[in-house]
Amino acid sequence: MPHYEPEAWRDGQQKAGDPTVREQCRLLDLLGRINYRILSGNRVYVEVGGVVYKTLYGGYWRSVFTGIEHYLLHCEQVSCAVWKEENTTAVDLPIDYSNGGWTTRGHSLSFILNRDQ
Repeated sequence: MPHYEPEAWRDGQQKAGDPTVREQCRLLDLLGRINYRILSGNRVYVEVGGVVYKTLYGGYWRSVFTGIEHYLLHCEQVSCAVWKEENTTAVDLPIDYSNGGWTTRGHSLSFILNRDQ
């Protein structure tokens, strides 16, 4: 467990295992493109671990205390006959960085792009 140092993120030092600035820019660009498609009236679906979700929006926030950055996809589950259930199926899929790239819940992201006519 890393030792907490208040506002240490401001010094610009990158820790081992953290994504590079280029990787962070790529992810923010992807989240922006997802949000643009959604705002344009298109749908974006993502498959994570065999479950399909309809993406409602992509999000990013940074803690002002620790500087830890959080990326997520806010989605609704659309597979597994969820329309039969009365409870909400909205879920946040946190996006994490590992040595293999960006993942959510330990699985790589697979986007299902459809073409609306």
